[in-house]
Amino acid sequence: MVSEVFLRKRNELFKKLKEVGLLTDEVRQTIVDTYGSRGRKALEVIDRGGVVKRGRRWFVRGKGDEYEVVRTYCTCRDYVLNVVTEKVDVDMCYHVLAKVICEMLDAYYMGGEGAPSD
Repeated sequence: MVSEVFLRKRNELFKKLKEVGLLTDEVRQTIVDTYGSRGRKALEVIDRGGVVKRGRRWFVRGKGDEYEVVRTYCTCRDYVLNVVTEKVDVDMCYHVLAKVICEMLDAYYMGGEGAPSD
């Protein structure tokens, strides 16, 4: 189970993200402060257009593979080995975090290629 401290930081992050509606420098820093290296990786994948929505399905392009993200569940090893087993004090892998951020901002790529959604 994740700590109360993490949950408080996470809730503040998503409240701020919803209020601001953009990935400002302050929001980016809050993401990294809350999720650490997973936050940095989520921002990297967002910046390179690696969050894709095909119909109603979400996919995130990781370093070497593409992972399907369903709600807040991911098919990657980190999710299965660390998040689900609660070996880390976070509630999602960076793929899920990137998807959640893009979903909140309504910013992602449609199909496999093309312009980002506005």
